[in-house]
Amino acid sequence: MNHALVSFALNRQTTMFFVVVALFIGFAANSPHFLDSQTQFEILRITAFTLIIGLPLTYLVIAGEVDLSIGSNYGLCSVVTALAIVDWGWNPWLAALLAVGLGTLIGLFNGMLTVKLKVPSFILTIGMLSLLRGLALVITMGLSIDVSAEYVSSFFGVAGGKIGPVPAQVIWALAAFVISGFVLRYTLFGARLYATGGNVRAALQMGVNPGRIKIWTFTLVGFSCGLAGALTTGWLRIGSPNTGAGGELAIIAAVIIGGAALSGGIGTATGTLLGAIIVSMLQTGLILVGVQGNWVQVYVGLLIVMAAALEPYLRPDGPFAEWLMGLGRRTDPG
Repeated sequence: MNHALVSFALNRQTTMFFVVVALFIGFAANSPHFLDSQTQFEILRITAFTLIIGLPLTYLVIAGEVDLSIGSNYGLCSVVTALAIVDWGWNPWLAALLAVGLGTLIGLFNGMLTVKLKVPSFILTIGMLSLLRGLALVITMGLSIDVSAEYVSSFFGVAGGKIGPVPAQVIWALAAFVISGFVLRYTLFGARLYATGGNVRAALQMGVNPGRIKIWTFTLVGFSCGLAGALTTGWLRIGSPNTGAGGELAIIAAVIIGGAALSGGIGTATGTLLGAIIVSMLQTGLILVGVQGNWVQVYVGLLIVMAAALEPYLRPDGPFAEWLMGLGRRTDPG
């Protein structure tokens, strides 16, 4: 068996594509409503929000860090958008800019503490997860803020409207995907990102400042949380303190399933896109086939564990690759 065939068999994105196809066929065969256009657009919408935050999180994982506070940051920014519109009388566009700015500052804060004070990002962002969720509950007193129809602005169309049958959030996500993929593949920042997560010592010798790269990446994650929060409020016309609760699980699942390694240095935009589709399809499809809602989290968690456990074996230099090459040698007439 030649190296090209082994490489194709082990290609993570190829595997994920076949998983997407298999899930689609499986759910379509077992649920009469799965193929409804409303269901498909709902899956796309869920994928879009997962992707908007998941792509910058992929950058962060490539850099060797992680942010577990993304769901709480997302929820707080959604609440602040609604609060600014309803209670403070702000123009919806300004309210959205405030939310994006707030999310960005939170991301910058996480990056500064991780890099400058050497606080492990895992521990820091667990604390921020609780802190930010608590702030959202405190400022709303645990109640949702409704943005009534009397508030008229083009912002609501841009955030929650449609272009033909396609939800606006999907357009936002596609733009994020194209930009993220281009940056990772063709820019100096992308190269420095992989160098930072792959080998810090080598990156330093190349003149890369890993700390600066990580701060920028944390900031991008915060920016995406603010953007997603503003878009959610513009779409649903509600700011709920529970927005994004548990959402970090689905987003991190998409990133890990898509092939990003928590050890750093590995990850792609396409992988995260496929991971987001898989997670979104699971969340919707399992409910449609009659699985109790609480079990959906169980299956998503199992998928994360399986993806993390199998990742070392699916590398080109891993045991499975060696087995495939050995199989080829044993069957080779020479």
